[in-house]
Amino acid sequence: MECSCGGVIIEGKSCYSVSTEQFYFVLEDVPAYQCTRCGKVLFGEDVAEKIQKLVRKIERDSSEIITGKPSVHSYDY
Repeated sequence: MECSCGGVIIEGKSCYSVSTEQFYFVLEDVPAYQCTRCGKVLFGEDVAEKIQKLVRKIERDSSEIITGKPSVHSYDY
């Protein structure tokens, strides 16, 4: 396999992270492919689909959490 930059792609493991207003999600030791020249990380189709399912579930679950600003300021005390 070759990358678009001409480097060789090797199989290994990588991390995936996503950040939104409600959460920060880190997934470690994910099966992935990485270019030896540019360092670009690629996930297989099945792995990418599973990651997207996890992210959608977390987004759905985090939308049920009620957060807000405090009703009083700390300098009022």
